[in-house]
Amino acid sequence: MKTRLKRPSSLSEEEKQALLAKIWERDPSAFSSDPEEQKKIAQRLGWLEAPERMKARIPELRSLAEEAKERFEEIVWCGMGGSSLFPYTLSQIFGPQPGYPRFTVLDTNDPETIAELEETLIWDKTLFVIASKSGTTVETLAHYHYFWEQFEKRGLSPAEHFLALTDPGSPLEAEAQERGFWAVVSHPPDVGGRYAALTEVGLLPAAFMGLDLEKALSKAQEMKEASAPELPWEYNLSAWLSEFMTEHFVHGKDKLTLLADPLLRPFGLWLEQLIAESLGKQFIGIIPVVGESPGSPTVYGPDRYFVYLGLRGRENLYRRLFSDLREADFALKTYFLEDRYEIFAECFRWELAVALCGAFMGVNPFDEPDVVRSKQKTRSLLEEFQKKGEFPVEFYLDEDTGVAFLYAETAKIEYPRLSALLKKFFQEMPPWGYVGLLAYLPPEPELEEVFRDWRTLIRGRRQCSTVFGFGPRYLHSTGQLFKGGTLSGRFIIFTRRGRRPEQMIPGEGWTFWDLQFAQAYGDFRALEEAKRPVIHLHLSENYREDLKKLYNLLEEALRL
Repeated sequence: MKTRLKRPSSLSEEEKQALLAKIWERDPSAFSSDPEEQKKIAQRLGWLEAPERMKARIPELRSLAEEAKERFEEIVWCGMGGSSLFPYTLSQIFGPQPGYPRFTVLDTNDPETIAELEETLIWDKTLFVIASKSGTTVETLAHYHYFWEQFEKRGLSPAEHFLALTDPGSPLEAEAQERGFWAVVSHPPDVGGRYAALTEVGLLPAAFMGLDLEKALSKAQEMKEASAPELPWEYNLSAWLSEFMTEHFVHGKDKLTLLADPLLRPFGLWLEQLIAESLGKQFIGIIPVVGESPGSPTVYGPDRYFVYLGLRGRENLYRRLFSDLREADFALKTYFLEDRYEIFAECFRWELAVALCGAFMGVNPFDEPDVVRSKQKTRSLLEEFQKKGEFPVEFYLDEDTGVAFLYAETAKIEYPRLSALLKKFFQEMPPWGYVGLLAYLPPEPELEEVFRDWRTLIRGRRQCSTVFGFGPRYLHSTGQLFKGGTLSGRFIIFTRRGRRPEQMIPGEGWTFWDLQFAQAYGDFRALEEAKRPVIHLHLSENYREDLKKLYNLLEEALRL
């Protein structure tokens, strides 16, 4: 489908106000002229009323939280993408208040992470929240079935340790009711996952952590009022951000680099999904660059522009960087929050701004048409594994490092040597391109720092943007952009050996490691099918040492 790109600055004030008014009226024609697509979009606009709707839900959510506080010492939130990223943000920025249960977000099927979690839980004092809008999310259902069985093995009644958050009428709701879960909470059916931060998806974990729900919603309501269609365009906080984003995109600056005060940095993961999955399709997209170490202007290409999110009173943290970026003619917009609760206001600002960007760019910001590629390939691989007991994958083995690897046909390398492959991979990279490092490894801060060093090295030598994601988390956040957006991305996927036979998922015939590997290899094939250059590196059990060797190899490859 051909995009209908509208440049905001070429539209009159009246035309822009009319477009904004359409969105507020929940008129799907703001996004598409196709009747069938309009029907689907009309069922995804409930987020506009979320601040008002949730006020009535506060007593119920607080009652659940108070009961949980009495019964449990730990809450494990199992979800992916839109069901997990804002709960994770809250857990990192606020954390549980004194007297409230510990709060862990599990949005990985990494076998090492799950084994460590099992060892630390006080099982009779733990609540598992199974959060899936559709009720069919493969990773989250694997968590549910596996941990249900673990309770049974310990002689505990599982039902009183589970809560389901899902759409009314979903398969998960039916099963939760049949099995007698401690509680079932409805996900709003007219809100997509990535737009659900101000619904039960964000407010239920906030309640479990003992946060001030009234204050959170009042901040969101204030931003909603400051984004109303009656306001002049230049004073409309969400509209102005949308114009900033879209105008730079039109001018060829498609790498929106998000900088943040360290205390607010986790919010970047939620923003990353909102932008990437909403706008990365039909071979275009705004590419959110999150989690890079700040650098001097000389390491940034001309395709960059910047947004900084900080806290009032800490303005000096990046003052020198701001000055340097502006001196070098980079566009920079800064937002300073009075306190952490204004994160809830930022949710509304960015949701509306990104929706408006979709309307300007001519894409539907509420679908994810290319995500299905990886899901289908993962399903096929798991079915083959169930039949044969192994995956149909043969890796090359690099003699220098001992690392196994594969490469897509688009790499066009003539002989399987990893050093040569990496050199060619980066030599052929266009100056406006970006590199995605996608790690199916434990989602730990230490490993994120390792890959941050990789990103700094690549950016410094190639002046290109880099993105990073732990798998399978990124499949639910940036995966749509990687396969459906601009063709300028190239990717390196990391997996490692370490299957744990004892982590068999009940009724499936595969383990967490098997699912993780199938998703990684399935995405490798999906990226290859989408004509994206991609390398798959399969590390040993001693993957940390392998990463050190590979960093040295990368240094050599980039020394051209």
